[in-house]
Amino acid sequence: MAFLSFVGRVLFVSVFLLSAWQEFNEFGFDGGSAAKVLTPKFKMLSKHFTTFTGFQVPQFEIKFFFAGVIAIKALGSFLFIFDSTIGATLLILHQLIATPILYDFYNYDIEKKKFFQLTFSFTQSLSLLGGLLFFIGMKNSIPKRSSIPNHGIATTQTVENVRDEYIEHLKDELGQARVESEIMFEKLKLTQARLNETQEELSQCYQEITRLTRELKGKSNAEGFKRWFS
Repeated sequence: MAFLSFVGRVLFVSVFLLSAWQEFNEFGFDGGSAAKVLTPKFKMLSKHFTTFTGFQVPQFEIKFFFAGVIAIKALGSFLFIFDSTIGATLLILHQLIATPILYDFYNYDIEKKKFFQLTFSFTQSLSLLGGLLFFIGMKNSIPKRSSIPNHGIATTQTVENVRDEYIEHLKDELGQARVESEIMFEKLKLTQARLNETQEELSQCYQEITRLTRELKGKSNAEGFKRWFS
């Protein structure tokens, strides 16, 4: 899983690395062709910014600005590969700076083909920005690695505590069941004794009934003989 995450980060920043490498090779003394393309776009964006905010953008060499953009892009890409939120933050900064300058669809009429091309590129750049924001959000929602061992120890201790409590609970239940079984055994012994006493009483009653039956039968026979001989 960690290897797949690493490969994903490399693939994600490949567009930034290749762009930074190409722009660095073409930089030259005056910033290269990319700086020449950026100059009119930056001036137009500065005018829009001044119009809407009233603040004047200070004048500076565009090649130094372009060099800073390349440095932010390259450094952010390398840090991002090694799972750094600082790298993601630098790339977000690059996207916030470069996207409105490079893809200035707002300077073209909607009927022109250039407008749709720049709008499409602008939305792609926004998707990269969204991916970087998502990465930072996920990093902040996951506990730091340094806290994982402590969390593991705490989890182990919790499991051991639960196990010990469960064992104690089972012991208590077994002890209670043992006491209840002893009580039931005593009750069974008492019930057996009562049954034996009842059986003895019934036996005595049966003997008494048998004796009385014999006596009655004897008296009945004696009265019959008396009547016969009288």
